[in-house]
Amino acid sequence: MSDTYITLVSEKLNSADSKKKAEKIIEFLTEQKIVEKDLTECVLGSSKGYAPAENYGNILEQSELNLTELKINGIELITEKQVFENGGNGLEEIICPNCGENNIENDWGNSLGNWHSGIDSDILKCQKCGIEKSITEFEFNPTWAFGNLGITFWNWTKLNPKFVAELEKIIGTELKVVNGKI
Repeated sequence: MSDTYITLVSEKLNSADSKKKAEKIIEFLTEQKIVEKDLTECVLGSSKGYAPAENYGNILEQSELNLTELKINGIELITEKQVFENGGNGLEEIICPNCGENNIENDWGNSLGNWHSGIDSDILKCQKCGIEKSITEFEFNPTWAFGNLGITFWNWTKLNPKFVAELEKIIGTELKVVNGKI
């Protein structure tokens, strides 16, 4: 079985604010007994995460499996600038915010790299209408997001929209949902 993830991303917060909001999120999730308080090795990669607690099912639309039976089952908080993508499972479209043209064949890699590194220009010129916008203003399909705060749920099933809306209230910005599989 391969691992899946859902990442909720705020594209509005700067790095300093994202760390403060991450603390609020963990405080909320531990108070609600959705995750355990202590960090453990329950996420993929070198970082540690927060394992599911007794009420984790309260934030899911429906649970097809028992998360506590999985080794990779935690929540990981990312509080640094990152492109949140779908795990390398293909990209079909990069849609212009002005005319709707698919710019997948455009040379967008440099704009993406420049956004991530914070140097040079992250501008992409639409191959049809010629508008020049930040790569972050184009719509990616499947969904990608660009930001300093990501909340990754490893192997959790679909999150309840009411829960996502509650997190949006806590941090004060919209959250974009990115689904991935490794």
